[in-house]
Formats: sequence, C-alpha cells, structure tokens
Amino acid sequence: METALDTAESLSLFSERGRVVPALQQPNVRELLVQRYRPIYEVFDTKVEVLAFIHGASDFAKWRLSITGEAGSQAAEADR
Repeated sequence: METALDTAESLSLFSERGRVVPALQQPNVRELLVQRYRPIYEVFDTKVEVLAFIHGASDFAKWRLSITGEAGSQAAEADR
C-alpha cells in the first residue's frame, strides 16, 4: 500500500506515465497499476487530480456508475 501511495504522490512530476483508462477513452484520464491497486487520475495543465484509488479486485463498472450515473455497456465489457 505504501508503494502505491508513493506512486500516486509522484504524479505531479510524471503525470503522463500512466495509460489511458481503456473503458473511458479520455486522454486526460489515466491509471497506473501498482501492486494490487489502481490509482485513476485526471491530468490538467497545472495539476493532477486523483479520481479513485481502487483495489485491483474491485469492480470498475461500479465505480464508473458512482461517478457518472451510467454503467455503459462498453465499460462493463472492458472491465471483465
């Protein structure tokens, strides 16, 4: 857990190193895979905002539904 938190803290220096979240396909929303965790973050011109810090076993579709109000069949399929 500490390694995952350290990685999240370093995003201000290396914000573009994560991959674009496949289920969202928004170039400014990225994720890293760190041990069992999945920090999901949004890159802005002057800051990085962590949107979620999900355990790898968590259901991504449920998280997406909680922030957007729509599950999206494409997102649900990508998370399986």
